[in-house]
Amino acid sequence: MKLITTFVVALTISACSSSSGVFKVGPETYTISTSASHGRGGIPAAKQIAYQEASEECTKRGLEVFALSEKTASQTWTDGMTHMDLNFRCLRADDKEFQRQQLQSTPDQIIENRQR
Repeated sequence: MKLITTFVVALTISACSSSSGVFKVGPETYTISTSASHGRGGIPAAKQIAYQEASEECTKRGLEVFALSEKTASQTWTDGMTHMDLNFRCLRADDKEFQRQQLQSTPDQIIENRQR
C-alpha cells in the first residue's frame, strides 16, 4: 500500500511540471521548453527547471551556460500552466562571447507606428 501511495504522489507531482528536454539547434546552441502549474511554482519554477537542465547539459560538456533569450507565457485557462522557452549556448569560460549578459525577454507583440 505504501508503494502505491508513493507512486500516486510522484505521478501527481510530475504532472505539475514538464520539460521538452534540451534540443540542439546550432553549433553549441540549444533550446528548451518547460512548463509548471501555479501550484508547482508557476513562472519561477518553469525558469528554474529550464536553467537547471541547461546547466546540466553544458556542465557535462565542461562548458558554461550563456543564455541568449528567454520567453515566458502566463497561465492559460485551458491548461493552467506557465511556459518558459530558453535559448542558450554552451561556451568556455574564456570564450570572447562569454561576458556579462544583458538578457532581454522576447516580446509577445511588436507595435509599429506608421504615422507620417
